[in-house]
Amino acid sequence: MTRVLGVLIGLVILALATVMLGDSLEGWNNGYADIGFWWGIITLFLTIGGVSAIVGTLIHTDGNQPIPILSGFKKGLILFYQGVEKPSMTDEK
Repeated sequence: MTRVLGVLIGLVILALATVMLGDSLEGWNNGYADIGFWWGIITLFLTIGGVSAIVGTLIHTDGNQPIPILSGFKKGLILFYQGVEKPSMTDEK
C-alpha cells in the first residue's frame, strides 16, 4: 500500500509539472521570455521531485508495508504510554 501511495504522489507531481510546462510554453510563445523561463524552472524542479518520489518509493519499499502514517502514529502512542508508565533511570526522583 505504501508503494502505491508513493507512486501516486509522484504521478500527481509529474501532472503538475506538465501543467507548468504548458504555462512556460505559453509564455515563450506570447513573447514573455521571463515568464517562460521561470515557469520552465518551476517545471524542472517539479519534474525532479516527481521522478525522485517514484524512484525513491520503488527503491525503499517492498510493497507489503502498511501505510506509515497510521502504523507510525500507533507505535508512537504505544512508546509514549510505555515511557509514561516506566520512567527511565536518569529521571530525577
